Amino acid sequence: MSEGGRRGLEATLIALAVLVTLALTAHHYGLGYDEPVYMSRAQEARIWLSLLVLAPGEALGDAAITRYWHARDEQPGFLKLVGALTTGPASAVLPVLGALRAGTLLLVATLCASMYLFVASVWGRAEALASVGALLTMPRVFAHSHLFALDAPVMATTFMTLHLLFLTARERSWGWAALAGATWGIALGCKVNAVFVPIIALPWLLLCARDAVVPALVCGATLGPLTFFATWPWLWHDTWPRLLAYLQFHAHHWQINVTYFGRKYQVAPWHYPIVMSAITMPPATLVAAILGAWRMIRERAATAEMGAQRERWQDPSWRRRAAGALLIWGLAVNYLFASLPSTPKYTGCRLFLPVFPFIAIAAGVGIGWVARIVGNWAAAHSPENAQRTRSLAMAMVLALALVGPARAVVDFHPHELSYYNMFIGGLPGAARAGMEVTYWGETYLDAALWLNRNAPRGAVAWIEPPGCESMMGVYRNLGILRRDIRTTAGPQALPGADYAIFQNKVTEFSDIARRLLAERQPLAVAPLHGVPLVYVFSIAD
Repeated sequence: MSEGGRRGLEATLIALAVLVTLALTAHHYGLGYDEPVYMSRAQEARIWLSLLVLAPGEALGDAAITRYWHARDEQPGFLKLVGALTTGPASAVLPVLGALRAGTLLLVATLCASMYLFVASVWGRAEALASVGALLTMPRVFAHSHLFALDAPVMATTFMTLHLLFLTARERSWGWAALAGATWGIALGCKVNAVFVPIIALPWLLLCARDAVVPALVCGATLGPLTFFATWPWLWHDTWPRLLAYLQFHAHHWQINVTYFGRKYQVAPWHYPIVMSAITMPPATLVAAILGAWRMIRERAATAEMGAQRERWQDPSWRRRAAGALLIWGLAVNYLFASLPSTPKYTGCRLFLPVFPFIAIAAGVGIGWVARIVGNWAAAHSPENAQRTRSLAMAMVLALALVGPARAVVDFHPHELSYYNMFIGGLPGAARAGMEVTYWGETYLDAALWLNRNAPRGAVAWIEPPGCESMMGVYRNLGILRRDIRTTAGPQALPGADYAIFQNKVTEFSDIARRLLAERQPLAVAPLHGVPLVYVFSIAD
């Protein structure tokens, strides 16, 4: 088997392993705020696809497309299309929440394969394995990788686009450029953030591979928009007014408040993304990423040496320089736009999730570097069995580097979205510092399961904030919450309820929630490291 074929087989096995891991744990997580909306839209898309097969003329008409694809959620079509195509087959083998999330699981598994191929071709297999491991052992990334929302899919597809552009530069191939352009269109079809990909790619191409700029630009400018357009039928009628309305919505997106170090902000300070990354990433991964970034910079990729000569791409050292430049620049661009004063900053790391594959690869490079040093040292001290000793020593370094982060994932599961590291004193330290200990509603699943076990028949649960009441309704419709339990919301409905339920998100506390916390002891909480994530109060007594 050729080297490329062997890597492809290894990447496929990694993708399958990641897919199985995510699938086995996908139903452990409660619904995030946006998931019910996107899940319902995916099912509408599924109905439309059936109509397309049975009555294509009707399906392609504006009435059917408006009914099933309208941008009432102001988000594009690709994720809905993936959800429509994957939920049915997945439901045969997965619990209902896992099946509804199958599209995200598949995209993240593909991302891990892409990362492995990219890193293995530049730095080696040890660094590639460590990179994938570093990404999946970031607790918050691991949690988001399960959810049927826009953030993990755009993280996956933007990185895959850049990987394909790297192959375009290396091979000077119109074929890779075409795949990159189409994948960028898919990324745009996941979330508008993908619009920043050309800002990463074009300067890098001009610096490292000028003769690949034309294929990349032509395919990006044609196949990108065409793919975006093709995966969102709503744009097939009244294209320009609808596209303009979509762009205007995101240009004037409403602000969502966030509590950051004890202060409530409508728009958090510019340093929010950087600080949140630093305090929500396992310390070992952060240290390894700094080491890996330093190693990339040490390659001395001087601008004067960067040319478009095809021969340079045959040099492994040159490929490392070019790849390092792409990663460092990509990381810088993502953080720059995430940190702009006007950029929305809330809900933890969710809105800048695409930075984490870059950080994971830097960590993988750092871990691999140390592993090779230790492996060579061990081999020198055991010359009679040098190769086996080197491999064993490198494997031990990789395992030791990832065991701490992996333990953090296990320790916080299934509430990895509440993970904070030792730099802020863990979750208790974050609570004392005035940070949001939970933020996206997934903890209401704990409350639903508590009600199943403890509530009398016909009990009424009052849900705060009101928008989360519909989430409990979804649990009931899916058979996760007992059907006899009713839910309600709003101040006037509280006196008729048996229980009051709200998550420990101080940003959203109403006067009623504050009064209950001040005057009563909760009947139940979902504690994590001594910090309540959701409260259940008795109202009947």
